[in-house]
Amino acid sequence: MKTIATDIRNQSLRKIYLLCGSETYLVRHCVRMLRKAALGDDENSEMNFDSFNEQNFDYRAFSDSAQTIPFLATYRVILLDECKPTDEIDAFISLLEEMPETTLIIMTMKSVDKKTKLYKAVTKYGYVADLSELTGQNRIDFVAREFQKYGKGVSASDAAYFAENVGGDLYNLMNEADKVASYAEGRDRVTRADIDEVCVMQTENRIFDLIGEIAAGHGQNVMGICADLMYLKESPMRILRLLANEYLRLATLIELKNKGLSVSSISQETKTPDWLVKKRLGLIARMDSRMIRHAVELIGTTEQNIKSGDIDMQTGLEIMLADLSCV
Repeated sequence: MKTIATDIRNQSLRKIYLLCGSETYLVRHCVRMLRKAALGDDENSEMNFDSFNEQNFDYRAFSDSAQTIPFLATYRVILLDECKPTDEIDAFISLLEEMPETTLIIMTMKSVDKKTKLYKAVTKYGYVADLSELTGQNRIDFVAREFQKYGKGVSASDAAYFAENVGGDLYNLMNEADKVASYAEGRDRVTRADIDEVCVMQTENRIFDLIGEIAAGHGQNVMGICADLMYLKESPMRILRLLANEYLRLATLIELKNKGLSVSSISQETKTPDWLVKKRLGLIARMDSRMIRHAVELIGTTEQNIKSGDIDMQTGLEIMLADLSCV
């Protein structure tokens, strides 16, 4: 995003921008930035803008648009939303070479293969922006800025707590921040108590907390978290699957840690944010491989007993959690 902002500030837009990544908010934000920089808000902006998606993409129509001089404006902007001109890639590259300097192409994709002709062409004539999920300090800073929009301050620790525990993409963070700010109306700061009262925390985080309490042998807390999850309409079978998945992630983490990998290397290997790797490393400091293997085996046995009708789902889950807490 910094490169795009610099291009806009310097009034030196490139021929093409490829915005790729899973964070839809950032992608749409950059589209708006580029479109406004090229077309502004004048009455002719719609006349100089064409949009194609994967359903209505027609290469000939796109090519004609790309070679059209803008009407009473500096640029003509074409948005290709999830359009991959795979069959016409050679013609597409030739078009990038020959089209007027007044044409700006904005492409959006969830992902792109760096080995393809398309990627190489975009890097030659334009810029590829990786707009993947915000993590770590970037996510925390985003949260703080959202609360500032409502005139609310938030401590660094509470912003980090919000960023870590409120799930979903940036749109969800914005929606949850809006609810917390409304709840804190009349005050100039939001607190952790506000966040806990208003926000729906990720089920995955509650599962992590559950494993932490199991490792600590806090049986009463374990049952309390289980009751919370059931209150949130999580089925016992889903809780079992989430527990199994998290234990398997912890087992993988132990293996990588024992190989001497750093936090950043583990993060790259497992495609997990650094902050989450550190959080899991803190948890496995209280566990060992034997405990994890036992947990996975017990979860598997419980699932089988439930499926065979030997025990009902909720009872099976509660007995298993009690057994794990006593290990």
